[in-house]
Formats: sequence, C-alpha cells, structure tokens
Amino acid sequence: MNEQNLDYLKKSLDYLGFGTKLNDVLESAISRELPAFTLGVTQSYTSANAKKNPAIGSDQVRFMLNFNRSKQSDMYFLNDYEVTLNKAGSALPIRQIFDLERDNRITVLQAYKLLSGNSLERDVYTKLENSEGSEKKKVWFKLNLDVQDAYGNHPLKKFYPEFKFELSDAIDKYPFKGLTELGKDGMMKMLRSGHLAPAEMMVGKKAVAVMVTANPQFKGLDVYDKNMAIIRQDEIFPKKEEQKESTASAEQRTSQKSEIDASNTEERFPWENQRDGDTSQSEEIGR
Repeated sequence: MNEQNLDYLKKSLDYLGFGTKLNDVLESAISRELPAFTLGVTQSYTSANAKKNPAIGSDQVRFMLNFNRSKQSDMYFLNDYEVTLNKAGSALPIRQIFDLERDNRITVLQAYKLLSGNSLERDVYTKLENSEGSEKKKVWFKLNLDVQDAYGNHPLKKFYPEFKFELSDAIDKYPFKGLTELGKDGMMKMLRSGHLAPAEMMVGKKAVAVMVTANPQFKGLDVYDKNMAIIRQDEIFPKKEEQKESTASAEQRTSQKSEIDASNTEERFPWENQRDGDTSQSEEIGR
C-alpha cells in the first residue's frame, strides 16, 4: 500500500468536509488493490426554514465518492463525487456529480448550498496566458436547477470578475428597512458564503421579514418570504414596473404619431434595473 498516497487522500477528504468518517473504509478498499471503488456517506443539514420551524425536519444528503487506481502505478485518485439531496417535505431528490478538477474542488457544504438553489463566491486559481503561473480570482458559482444535460447534471455557472457583478451595489438597489453598514457587511459575508440572509424589506407599503440570496446572473438578489415563497421583483419595485408600462405606452403613441410627423418623438425612460441578456449558454461567464 502506498502510505503517502493514502495520507494525501485522507487529507483531501478532510478538506472537502467529510472529516475522518471514511478513513477506515478507504484504507480497506486500497489494501485490496481494487481497480476502482465507490464509498458512500449520508449527512444531515438543517435549512434556514427548518431552523425557524423544527417540525419541517432536516435535509438528507447522500454522497457517493468515486476512486480509481492509476494504470501506471499503485496510486489512487478521487475524481468526482455524486450528491443526492432529499429536501425535507419534497418527494423529488436533486442529483449532481461534481468533478473535483473541473468544478474547482467544491466542498460538501458548498455542494449542499448549490443544490439548495443558493449562489456562493469562492477563490479560484486560473492559469495565466503565456505563463506557468496562476492568478487568484473571486468567482461566483450557481447551479441552473431548471435544466439538466445529457448526463443528468445541472449546468454549473461560474461568474468571473469581468462579468462585473458587484454584491454591494446589488444590495443597495433593494428597499431594506433598518439595514446599517454593519448589517450590510454581515449580509454580504453570509451571501458570499452561500447562506440565506435574514432581513426586513419594504414590499408595497409594508415591512416584511424576508430571506435573500445573491443572484449573480441577473446582478441582483432572490428574495423569499417567511415561508420561503419567492417574492417577485415587480412586487418589490412596483413603481419601476409601472414606469415600464408607461414607457411602452409612450413608445406606442410615438410610433402612431410618427406616421404623421416623424420628427416628433417621445423621451424614453427604460427601467434601470432591467436584466442583462441571457447567459444560460455559457458556463464560464465574464472570462
């Protein structure tokens, strides 16, 4: 048995968030010199909603780790792991395979957050052009849970700094009530870590308890009520929605009037927070 290789794999499991749970079965499998093997473990997580209402129960997550032996040596490699999330109260499991190299060594907790629909930010080292060195960048990750590819995986989107998603600016757009600079700093830390952040927000003319998570693709936030039901953007920004309707009406009048006098035009006021173009076809965005 290659003890150095075994020690490296144990450290990798610990880094990913498995601790020492799998160390004994890992050593046993390697000692048998199997060409490939899979190890499994189940972990429980408490969602933000279940923390407020324990009767909901915990989310159950099953991890299946796939190891392969090198054809040229006695070394083993952990290539990927499969995650199956069974959300409390949901009959449909959510499944994803994370490739360690391609997906930047996503940890088990980060995998749970991504499968729960949250976005998160983490450091990624990218190779420099025409150089052997690498550069550290802050990159946002988000799974597109509405789509599955030919392998049953959900596309993992990566938003690089060049995409210009500024979390601080995104928070400033929303009508939070009583959000201090200190509170904003705490919220940003939670969102960057992939957590849901609690806050109060003016929706209509009422202060409502909400949970928010970052949405880098649309350079904004996803907002949920106390029951984790999505609050639509047009409920949060009704005036902007009315302005869009007014603009559309003005454009229609302008079009009609231009048949009589093409030089008479109406001034337009597009919604400043209109979403950017669809980037769903690209996994690495902003590079």
